Amino acid sequence: MCITTAEMNKKMEKRKSLQMQLKKMEDDIKALDVDIIEYLMENLNDCLATNSKGKEILRFIGDMCKATYSPQERETVDKEEVKKLLSEKDYQKVRKVSYYSVLRIS
Repeated sequence: MCITTAEMNKKMEKRKSLQMQLKKMEDDIKALDVDIIEYLMENLNDCLATNSKGKEILRFIGDMCKATYSPQERETVDKEEVKKLLSEKDYQKVRKVSYYSVLRIS
């Protein structure tokens, strides 16, 4: 694909414009999420349910979609501490690295 410098500039301007629209939409979605969570919390008795794992969650079933709000947990490991506990050879056995390219336009 061979395009001119002017075409490249237009593409980057269009991308930047779409990026700004996306940011606005993401902000709007976050605001709606806050409203939805507030509703679930305020209507605790009506929205309290149990999920398939037996854990209590908040759930609202609407006309077109369903909202659930439940606690989650994420475990992390301190990489430097793991390196201290394992030999370099053992560390290499459990290490996973992902490589990818990133396009940034500012």
